[in-house]
Order: sequence, then C-alpha cells, then structure tokens
Amino acid sequence: IITANMSRFSDNWLLDKVMFDYVQGGSCACCGFPHLFAPGGLEGLINAMSDLETDSKTHEINAAKASPWPEDMRDQIWGDRLLLRFKMKKEMKVYRAFLEEVVKDDAASKNIVTNNDDETNVAIQDAIPILHHFCTTQLSPHELGQIFQLQRSGLTEILKSKYKITSAYAIVFCAVVEQLSNFNHTGYGVDAPPCCNSGVDDEEELFETVLNYSSRGQGFNLVVAENIIEEDCEEEWKVNQETLGIFLKRMISLAGPTLLARAAKAADDDDNNDDSSNDGAENGDGQTNSSNNKPSFRSDRRVVRLMIARYWADRLIEKYRSMQGQGVDNQSST
Repeated sequence: IITANMSRFSDNWLLDKVMFDYVQGGSCACCGFPHLFAPGGLEGLINAMSDLETDSKTHEINAAKASPWPEDMRDQIWGDRLLLRFKMKKEMKVYRAFLEEVVKDDAASKNIVTNNDDETNVAIQDAIPILHHFCTTQLSPHELGQIFQLQRSGLTEILKSKYKITSAYAIVFCAVVEQLSNFNHTGYGVDAPPCCNSGVDDEEELFETVLNYSSRGQGFNLVVAENIIEEDCEEEWKVNQETLGIFLKRMISLAGPTLLARAAKAADDDDNNDDSSNDGAENGDGQTNSSNNKPSFRSDRRVVRLMIARYWADRLIEKYRSMQGQGVDNQSST
C-alpha cells in the first residue's frame, strides 16, 4: 500500500507501486504478462550470462535474494532485468558501425587518405564535429528540436515490441519511467557514477543533467533548439550548441566499450555513502546495499535514460542517412 507519508516518487514508492500493480496483473496494457518459468531459476540465468554490465554473479544473486518481492515475481524481474541489458549490449556494434561510416564518408568526400579501412583505427570521436555540422546546416533548429522528443508510452512500447519483455519487469519498467518523469520531486542526486577521469568520461552524467520532461506534449526532451524573442524583433529559433554537443558526446558512448559506465572502486565506495539517502545505496551497478538490503532503482533509471538516448540517436541516424541519400541522388542527376 502506498502510504501518505512516503516520499512521492521515491524508490520506496516505486517498490510498493510495483507490488500493487503486480498483484493487479499490470496497471497498463504494456504490463499484462504471463507468469514465466526460467529453467535453472534466477541463478541459472545469471550464471549463463557472463558478459553483462553488472556486478559479480554472486552479488547479483545475493541482491536478488534480499528483495522483498515474492520469489516468482523476483525471479522474473531480475531475469528480464539482466536479459534487457544483454540484448542492449549486443546492439552497441550498430552505433559503432554508424559512427565509423560517418568518419569514413567524410574523409572520402574530402579525398583524404586514411587508414580507416582497418576498423580498429577509426577514431569515432571524429564523428562529433561532422554530425554537429550536419545538425546545424542540414536541419533547421525546429527540425532538430523535433527529433529530441519521446513520450512515456513510447518507452514501454520499445520494451514490449523491440525487446519482447512483457513479464513482471515490464511493471518495474513502467513505474521507473513514471518516477523518471517526476525525478525532480524525488530529491535524488545524479544517478550516473562518479567518473574516474573528470571531464573525460562524463557523457552519461552530462546527458542526465540536460534531460527534461514535459507533460505538455513533448514528454522526455532535450532543449537543443530555443525560440529566441528579442525586443522589437521577430521570434527566431536557434540551436543550443552546448546541449547538442552533450548529446553528440553521449552518442559516441553508445558504441561502447561498456553499456553502462562503471566508476573506479574508490569512487564506488564514496558513491555508496552518497546514495544512502536515495532509499538504499547501490553497490556499483547493482540494486541493493548489502548493509540494509534496501532496494534501489538507480540502475533501472540509468537503463531507461540509455534507452532514451538510443531512441534519439536512431532518429538522428535515420535523418542523416536519408539526407545523405538525397545528396547522392541529386549528384547523380546532374
């Protein structure tokens, strides 16, 4: 039961909401699910998936056993939580391939001889200024702004249709999305872990700080274009260069090498202390702190933000390839 004195949209609120919705069979269409059975149980699933952005297998198993949820519900949630990351990690190569394509095509258009035939030598960071130039010259500020919008329902549809996850974890996911849309009410700090190289590996943290939510139609959004109205002047849309740069930097990180950034061991220890007010600290990328076994959904929030960044990257990729194709067609017709 969701009590009145519970902090609104906190992790404790989310925990009880998931339990209530599970008993009811799901609070929305995306959360309806069959009760699944995984051979070998949760431990078998965790042991079968070694290439994941998670803590050690032992930590995952212990954290799952400490969960207050019923055993069948707990196993479904943790099983699909890991399965989602497994599927998302396999997709990282798609973003690397696109970024390499951008760098190579740019070099070819300028008749620059490079060693980029060897994929290991492609500096995908070089795609940032190329994509920045594309966004600011080939797209109007208004068109650019239209790319960076995503409704809450779009996220649950991605989970259901793209990743085929409709079990108990879909209920957790829906609740996390709702929490994230009201994140400013939680009083929580940044979910991204402290970076070992400040200012270098801070893509996730910067993206988190500029991510907005509006209930007035835009949903989750980035303010990459602003409507500037100056005195005695007509309104004019301008690109927010800083926000666009932050997203492009985040887009590079989608190519890996890791799905979710991991802090150094010393930073993890400090992070646990800082997170004690977040209804339960996480151990690295796990879900609970072994000292109090109090669930936290910080890792799930990070995955949802990652999914948002990927959705916008996919839209930008589609727009880029479409415009590049038009350019080739125009050249061939002249």
